[in-house]
Amino acid sequence: MIQKRRLDTIMGILKDEGMVDVKTLSQRLEVTEKTVRLDLKELENQNLVERVHGGAVLKIQTMSLSSRKSSRRLSHLEQKQRIARRALTLIREDDVILLDDGSTTQELANLLGDFRVTVLTNDLLIVNELMYKPNVTLYIIGGLVRRDSDSYIVTGEDAIQFLKKYRVSKLFLGTSTVDTKEGLMIFNYGDNFTKRAFIDAADQVICLADSSKFERTAFTKVARLDDVDTFVTDSGLDQDVIDRYEGLGKKLIVV
Repeated sequence: MIQKRRLDTIMGILKDEGMVDVKTLSQRLEVTEKTVRLDLKELENQNLVERVHGGAVLKIQTMSLSSRKSSRRLSHLEQKQRIARRALTLIREDDVILLDDGSTTQELANLLGDFRVTVLTNDLLIVNELMYKPNVTLYIIGGLVRRDSDSYIVTGEDAIQFLKKYRVSKLFLGTSTVDTKEGLMIFNYGDNFTKRAFIDAADQVICLADSSKFERTAFTKVARLDDVDTFVTDSGLDQDVIDRYEGLGKKLIVV
């Protein structure tokens, strides 16, 4: 196993368990204890872990973000993971992409790292996933941090002005609901202006939405269906709904 994969694996274990020991990691990774110590030293150099006698613990600031997954972020997790795996195939090496906030885009962020890519994002949980991946050039969108029970999102006028300086090849957009008449809608009014800036900055807009979000409405409109080039969803979507969207000329990738 190459070092990058080992580091990703170690960070995954740390996020689940909070600490690791060298002997156990050696067995799980099938490498020598010396190699494990070198990997832990590298993670320590990246300020992600703190080495202790016999192993390492996750840095408090890293754990405080990565461990915050509420029931909303975990709902429909299997579908979101399938959508994320399919979305990954739409990304090419050296692409410049924008990851909107959300649980499905966070699952996509988890999969990045095997090839070079530049990522812009306003989701601090996604930042936490990507900051230790050397193949990912990471830009953090600046502005006001909105905190709620399960998210840390940068939004507001500063974020919008930041986005005006950049152009991305692909936007992976999150949404609360999708409706044939109302388009894409969300529950937090202030975020719709940031999402509109995301759409304006992208050559291609790809909406990641599990089947539970279709044919429903939320509080405020973000975009028309025509603003989206491709929808990626899961096979839980009824065939009549698929036919309805395809009849409107929408491209749906169903996984």
